[in-house]
Amino acid sequence: MSPTLVIGLFCLGLLACLVLGLPVLLALAFGLALFVGYGFAKGVPFEKMRVPAIQGLKTTSGIIIALLLIGMLTASWRASGTIATLVSLFTDLITPGSALVLAFVLNALLSVLTGTSYGTAATMGVISMTMTDAMGISPILAGGAILSGVYVGDRCSPVSTSASLVAAITGTSLYKNVRLMALTGAPPFLLACAIYAAAGFLFPAKGETLDVTALFAREFDLSLATLIPAAVLFGLVFFRISIRCCMAASIFAAVGVAMWVQGTPAADLARFLLTGFTAREADIAHMMNGGGLVSMFNVCGILLIASTYSGIFEATGLLSGIRGHMPALAKKLTPFGAITASSVVTSVVGCNQVIPTMLTRELCRDVEPDRQRMALALEDTAIVIAPLIPWSIACAVPLTSIGAPVTCIPAACFLWLLPVCAMALPGLRNRILD
Repeated sequence: MSPTLVIGLFCLGLLACLVLGLPVLLALAFGLALFVGYGFAKGVPFEKMRVPAIQGLKTTSGIIIALLLIGMLTASWRASGTIATLVSLFTDLITPGSALVLAFVLNALLSVLTGTSYGTAATMGVISMTMTDAMGISPILAGGAILSGVYVGDRCSPVSTSASLVAAITGTSLYKNVRLMALTGAPPFLLACAIYAAAGFLFPAKGETLDVTALFAREFDLSLATLIPAAVLFGLVFFRISIRCCMAASIFAAVGVAMWVQGTPAADLARFLLTGFTAREADIAHMMNGGGLVSMFNVCGILLIASTYSGIFEATGLLSGIRGHMPALAKKLTPFGAITASSVVTSVVGCNQVIPTMLTRELCRDVEPDRQRMALALEDTAIVIAPLIPWSIACAVPLTSIGAPVTCIPAACFLWLLPVCAMALPGLRNRILD
């Protein structure tokens, strides 16, 4: 069985699940069996595959905890009225025409501050989506703007785990990488702002602007006390506290506000944290319902299975044959083009950011020997291409958190503008790196 056939069968399994509307977990489980079967066919002992696969599972424990916290955070902020109050405040300041570009910019700013796409999506992302939904703005455009924004900081924040990963595997300086990413990311960021600003005027809200303050007041007490959970989260983030500790503290604060300000019974709060918040008012339900631990179970399953792949690939040498084709591809497409092509393939197979980043570095290490250029190339390809893959947790987690449709991915223009601008403006890139 050839590696190309194995990868092709896996991709067909993913495509079949998407077309038939089946859970992506089925395709990932099929892929796991396929990759292990390939190892057996190559004579690789099961123990040699099991050990690195289990190690991959162990490395995801911290991420799993963060995902579950995000589920509870989004539910508790809904129940406490935090999101309702923030949305009410924001809607007094913006118009439907500026909502898209502001959704992008606000999420970008928060993601730079926190360094996390998931945490940003769970807070500002939910707020932005609820706000644009109340204005009748297309969820496809709004979801794309938010998905773009949450990855601005995930790519270039000094407290981002993605930026730290790239710096570690390339042996480069994190802060130098951040400075270079800010410079190379400026053109696509400004282009994205222009696109969202234009879209806000070309595709105006289909419905009338709602008086969301009056609407939310029917369900929630909108006093300033409801902002305590947000103040706790952002205040702790300012002092560089672990994002998981920040989210846990904010959840406790939100539970207290929900009980003492909103008068929510403890039994209802426990149910909300588990299965998601449910509003009493039907007009509010479509904007506010959601969150909870259960909402993250599918994403956690995707992560757990995908985390075993990297170890199995290494043990079986499944991708070693592809590495030999990279130099020839680089001659045709340039080194950055070869890294981009590799990132697309590894993102499709890897289902998160970590695996594509590490595999792309491994596959293209001879294509781009300069460590600084490789670091920047990975940040402009693997880190931002993974969120454009529907079955990747880098895409699934933010979209699940904000309740956006998967069809919004093409509207996440900042993510695809990064590699496009890098290929279209090689002179500018070279001047920045030299």
